[in-house]
Amino acid sequence: MEKNRELEAVLFDMDGVIIDSEPLWSKAEQQLLARRNLRYSPQLKTVMMGLDSSEAVGFLIKYYDLKESVGDVVEERNQLIAGLFREFLRPMPHALQLVRSVHAAEIKTGLASSSPKELVDLALGRLNITGLFDLILSGDQVARGKPAPDIYLTAARKLGVSHESCLVIEDAPHGVAAAKAAGMCCLAISTSASEPELAAADRVVGDFDQVDLALLQDLVQHRIQRSQSTQKK
Repeated sequence: MEKNRELEAVLFDMDGVIIDSEPLWSKAEQQLLARRNLRYSPQLKTVMMGLDSSEAVGFLIKYYDLKESVGDVVEERNQLIAGLFREFLRPMPHALQLVRSVHAAEIKTGLASSSPKELVDLALGRLNITGLFDLILSGDQVARGKPAPDIYLTAARKLGVSHESCLVIEDAPHGVAAAKAAGMCCLAISTSASEPELAAADRVVGDFDQVDLALLQDLVQHRIQRSQSTQKK
């Protein structure tokens, strides 16, 4: 098999993929708004999911017409979610088994999260899984957050692999869009968003118990084959 037809790296989103944190983010935002006598709207979840902290808070400020700075609200929101992480954080079902199987196969593993570095470090430390990743990137380490492709392109460059040989695992429409904009294969898990919302992914699954290393390898190979076939036409 040619080198560029192999799966060389799997890039994992964190929230909703590695950790079961999307309900905790909603809780933090409920607490944030309750302090201002405002009611959280569940409709905000889909819009904000996958955005980096500044973009998500900027949306909240605009939506609720808050007369506060993005920086101050980001800091308060991060403090709230950190407290929830310390008390309630747990991994997504079967997620760590998948990460370990990829790691054991000596395929490079990267974590590419929209969350700030302090929260990424807290989450991985709480679960004692920092060592499973060859590269860890957070939303505050790239110029543009998802749905821009920056974080995934940066991950591929730092890992020394081509974007064609990477597979991204995401749970949010913004994250899927970022992966596709980076020219990467994408597997989405529909625990946070609906299957139609994730339809741009190469494959959508409902649980990681439906995923193994062979599936990830097949997805990358089939995507490369389709791309090559399209180029010949």
